[in-house]
Amino acid sequence: METSQIVFGIVLVVVLLAMAGFFGWRQILTLRSLRTSNIIPADERRYMRRQAWRRLTCSVIMVVIAGMLAAHFSLEPAAIALANKKANNPAEKLNAEEEHFKLVYTVYWGIVLMLLVAIIFLAAIDFFAIRRFGMRQYRQIQADRRAMIEGELTRIRSQRNGHGG
Repeated sequence: METSQIVFGIVLVVVLLAMAGFFGWRQILTLRSLRTSNIIPADERRYMRRQAWRRLTCSVIMVVIAGMLAAHFSLEPAAIALANKKANNPAEKLNAEEEHFKLVYTVYWGIVLMLLVAIIFLAAIDFFAIRRFGMRQYRQIQADRRAMIEGELTRIRSQRNGHGG
């Protein structure tokens, strides 16, 4: 394995762990503040709690992926050797141990990809939850504004009718 691959792998693992730690800590703080806050309406508190749990789950998945990427360094030499063996003699059959390693390596990266898909799926759910919550808040603001304008119109009309007639 080349030095640049090792350096890139270490940087990737450190960045994943740093991001997971930072965002995970922020979500924990959000959950703590929601427990003690009485001024936030119940529906907004529920939205924020669910969002924090989704994001905390993504942080945990990022830690798992970082661990799997770090553990991959122990699998990489055997994978390179197996790839070189196949490249040098494509017709040669793999022995049972090599077949087992190939299966383990395939499943390993399949799990990493499924974890990445899980993060993307949770991010999509979060996106649509934000959109739905924002639209609900926007409609509430519009309704409040309409009610305020109608109340003001009623007040103006009653003053006009009381003084002008």
